[in-house]
Amino acid sequence: MLDHFHLRRAICGSIAVAMASLRAAALIAAEASTADQQGHPRLYFTPADAPSIASHRETIQGAAIWKNFLKSAEWCRDQPPRREWIPTLADDPQYENLYDRFYAAMHDAAIVETLAFASALHFQDDDPYEAAAKAWLLAAADVWRHEAENPPDASKAYAVLRVAKSIAVGYDLLFERLSESERTQVRDSIVPTLRAYYQFFQDPSIAGAGYNKHHGSVDAAPLGVAALALLADVPEADAWLEMATEKHTAYLLDEALTPSGTNDQSSNFWASTLMYRIQFMDALRRVTGRDLFAEFPRSMPGQMALAAVAGRHPDDFSANEANRSVLFGPNYGQLNYWSPVLVFLAREQRRPIYQYLAGWDATLGAVQRTRYVTPTRKEELLFGYGPYAYLWYDPTIPAEVEPDLPRSFMFPEPAVNEAYLRESFHPGGITVAMLKGSLAIHAGGRATFVDLAATNDVNQPSQPVDELLVVDDGRQAAIRCVGPAAGGVGEQWIELRRPGLLTIERHTSKPIRWWHMDSPTRQDKSFAWPDGVQLRVEVGEVSQVDDRGHVESPVHYGGMKFADPAPHVYQTVEVTPVDGVVKLSIRRP
Repeated sequence: MLDHFHLRRAICGSIAVAMASLRAAALIAAEASTADQQGHPRLYFTPADAPSIASHRETIQGAAIWKNFLKSAEWCRDQPPRREWIPTLADDPQYENLYDRFYAAMHDAAIVETLAFASALHFQDDDPYEAAAKAWLLAAADVWRHEAENPPDASKAYAVLRVAKSIAVGYDLLFERLSESERTQVRDSIVPTLRAYYQFFQDPSIAGAGYNKHHGSVDAAPLGVAALALLADVPEADAWLEMATEKHTAYLLDEALTPSGTNDQSSNFWASTLMYRIQFMDALRRVTGRDLFAEFPRSMPGQMALAAVAGRHPDDFSANEANRSVLFGPNYGQLNYWSPVLVFLAREQRRPIYQYLAGWDATLGAVQRTRYVTPTRKEELLFGYGPYAYLWYDPTIPAEVEPDLPRSFMFPEPAVNEAYLRESFHPGGITVAMLKGSLAIHAGGRATFVDLAATNDVNQPSQPVDELLVVDDGRQAAIRCVGPAAGGVGEQWIELRRPGLLTIERHTSKPIRWWHMDSPTRQDKSFAWPDGVQLRVEVGEVSQVDDRGHVESPVHYGGMKFADPAPHVYQTVEVTPVDGVVKLSIRRP
């Protein structure tokens, strides 16, 4: 039962949220009624929004986001624009050409948008980014116009529509800085390509219900954003927008994510699905007034972030490693990939916890550089979501832990089969993830246990375990799992005693192997980190410790090895069961 103080605080908080929501709704309605009359830019802001957007920099977190954004813009400004189109090769056994084209598209898209936003958001005469922004936009338009003669298919759509969307965003942002001939050049580049994909998507078997839901989202949203940028300038854009909207309302907003709130291939696809969904729906609401967020209130689930964000993400390229800040996330899918989505959820849902978790990312606002580089052409995968973090940041949302948040989570769909436990929402606390019977555990801000039995591969997914159960009474929480039988595992109990103690009991006929970060000091059956976190083998025999046992460097399932600039090597431990049991404990001081 609430005491009078907490009851009064809850009522006041509810009133404040309601008033803020009304103000936001009024602002959105006003924006929607005028956006189409104000020309360009219109997708994400208009010139009238300049004072409020500039004021974001007056807060500590807003200033940090802006600083990261400008640092990336300066890096982008120094990059030479692409001059050569990469054609599609029919003979591509290891998919190198496919990834050359994909990474080239993502690279150019990130730089075009970052520079265009940097120029448009400067709101002053001495804009230091205008020349580079225009040069990159026009160069990208010239290079990627060749896609109009490149027959559409599903694998091309995943890349081509994203770079076409970014060129359209640049067109919207830089419209007043472009001459009429330059505007025509941009339109003549992307309109034939968008027209071709509009025709391609007429076939429901290619892009209707039943089509890959992640690809469907990442295809439809960019088509919609590009159409919104071209409304009134290109008559066909109305039909493109209608198609993109119908794809979302007919099946994507209901089906692209699971009922529990994630993607059935990978939690990382939860983040990218939301990113592209938000980019489209936010622009749609501003330009047309149609609010799909209100029409589909379950389309923006955030519980996966509450479950899986495990630690801070430092501003260090070497921190691009699997499980650094997001459990079971690949090295490119850590908090620096998720944080812009969290900033939007904080604004849209008035949720301080999302603002708080986004603030764990020291790179928030920056272009995300990755370790995915193709072997021959050296095309580098980039993600240019940083400007959106700055735009979506709402300084009126405090960055704090909300009271009474859940600290245990289940995503029970058989294709997902995941469970999570948290000690707390403080960085450095113990966080546990179980994916189809395999474990990943964070303590002290690092991965202290990651099963080497895990096959976290979207192309070769593991089978779900026979049983999965989560219980939590607030002080103690547990995951009970039976399986995976294919790995010789019977029953597993993972018990979290708050604060600071986790025990793992695994009944198995085979040794267990794991890797961990930051090279702890070993003493017999204990592994200790400098901050006092300790992993101890309580039952079982340590049969092997290999300081270079796990090398983490991306290799495509087709056999192509990426030119990883920063491969990671981790210590591994193997423990043999005693009487069919291994027991471990992890303690945090």
